Amino acid sequence: MDKQQTTQARRFLSLLALVTVLFICIVGRLYYLQVVKGSYYAQVAEENRLRIISTNAPRGEIKDRNGVVLATDVPSFDVVVTTYDLKDTDSELAAVAKITGITVQVLKDTISKAGVSPFTPITVVRNVRKEVALQLAEREPDLPGIQLVMSTKRSYPLGTTAAHILGYTGEISDTELTELRSEGYVVKDTIGKDGIELQYESLLRGQKSQKLIEVDAQGKAVKTLQEKTAIAGQSIVLTIDVQLQQICEKLLGDNKGAAIMMDPRNGEVLALASAPTFDPNKFITGISDADWKAWSQQHSLFNRAIAGRFPPASTFKVVTGTAGLETGVITDDTIIRCTGGLTIGGRLFKCWIWPTGHGNEDIYKAYADSCDSYFFTVASKTGINAMDTYAKKYGIDKTTGIDLPGEAKGLCPTPEWKMDTYGVPWYEGDTMNMGIGQGYVLETPIRNIAIFSSVAMNGTLWRPHLLLASVDPVTKARTATTPVVRETLGVSVETLEIVRKGLNQVTKTGGTSLLQLKDIEVCAKTGTAETGTANRYHTWLAAFAPMDAPRIAVLLMYEDSPYTRSTSMSPLVHEMLQKYFELYGGENGSN
Repeated sequence: MDKQQTTQARRFLSLLALVTVLFICIVGRLYYLQVVKGSYYAQVAEENRLRIISTNAPRGEIKDRNGVVLATDVPSFDVVVTTYDLKDTDSELAAVAKITGITVQVLKDTISKAGVSPFTPITVVRNVRKEVALQLAEREPDLPGIQLVMSTKRSYPLGTTAAHILGYTGEISDTELTELRSEGYVVKDTIGKDGIELQYESLLRGQKSQKLIEVDAQGKAVKTLQEKTAIAGQSIVLTIDVQLQQICEKLLGDNKGAAIMMDPRNGEVLALASAPTFDPNKFITGISDADWKAWSQQHSLFNRAIAGRFPPASTFKVVTGTAGLETGVITDDTIIRCTGGLTIGGRLFKCWIWPTGHGNEDIYKAYADSCDSYFFTVASKTGINAMDTYAKKYGIDKTTGIDLPGEAKGLCPTPEWKMDTYGVPWYEGDTMNMGIGQGYVLETPIRNIAIFSSVAMNGTLWRPHLLLASVDPVTKARTATTPVVRETLGVSVETLEIVRKGLNQVTKTGGTSLLQLKDIEVCAKTGTAETGTANRYHTWLAAFAPMDAPRIAVLLMYEDSPYTRSTSMSPLVHEMLQKYFELYGGENGSN
């Protein structure tokens, strides 16, 4: 073989070797792709062809005890992005931003926070307005990665009515998402933020729909392969009566304060109002700068009925009378003379009637006259330790357990608390001020009405509650709330009978006689609390009726009251009582 043939043979062998190596590589690659990674790429191909579309379930309705709808869902539209289908991410998102008013950066941040695969649709804008939905629908053919999907949004048909009870819904926050992602929540989900919407989120939420669809090369839906329909959340029936709720809100008007009506026999809250109030619909449609500024200045979102803490003034005399009777410091025959005030440690403690006096007072007359001198004396003789004991028996230092978020505790001051807080000792005058509900003692309105309810029910306090029942959306089965006893006072029946008789005497004379109802004995107590500002007071009036078989307890409280005397509230509380008996007591309830 000559040199030329040898060279050609070597080239042929080299070429053959190269072809062989390439063939082996190709075969190896095919094996790797089809065998080793076959299932992975099959899944990718399938995901490229299939989409899972999920939409929120309608939230359960919220109704009053008579079936009046307080919260419901209405149709809406959401904007959804599937990142795999975006042909030009920046231009498509810019088009959405221009139509919706949401910045491109916010849209990108929402997509990034979703943390899902490129094939999973992500809701980037919820509850778009009708005109926005129409514009997006027109542009959908040019926006392959963008979809407009039917959804729902929350609606509160009665506007501000019962706003502090219902609360409101809103978009899930980053913190909430971190905590709740394992429960199926995703970016842009709607969640209860306050009130019943938050308290019973797990009942109201429902189960999302799941739809498996096949898409074409442009990412457009071709066929629905599987569908699991959404299951609406459970409907909730509240204990409140809208008619009573609206009476309470009307009586509060433009004032700051709280109004509550409760059945002391089982703890059902028939009305609970806080003022100023707000319209929860604006959390759905958008809050204007003017509204937000006004709400912030007036603390409109603050539920004064369960979280406001105020000096209870003379309504606290229920506690003082109980402490005096239970410790034996007084009996119902004990006479204490009121000369307009008494001097302790060189300081004059004035009765509200000063410079005149009430004269000789037993406990019944002392309640009727709201005699400060009488209760100054009882508190002083009883002492701070016993006063503290009975204030705590009435639960001032703990919550009532009402099924609303944000309930506050009152303040039951002690010598230890004062030293820790102010670094100064407790004086006898502090005990005397506590005896008339002034000084450091604080109560919430819900605790105040709970105290009167427990007196009405011979020492038993049923837990105040708003959930009457929940209703399954499929079976329509109704699950009723079982009332529970929250506290038992541990006070003798004889003492509570004396206190009730004293509270009944309050309605027999003076301005509080306007509380009287035909053929129904009413028990009540007023309170006018000093605020530290001249001629500004917090005024209270709590009542229950009938005296011997109580069915209703009511409370009206004004913060920075328009009145200088709480007796001026008597016609208003009379209206609350009268409306209740008109609705639930027949002819007996009207004058």
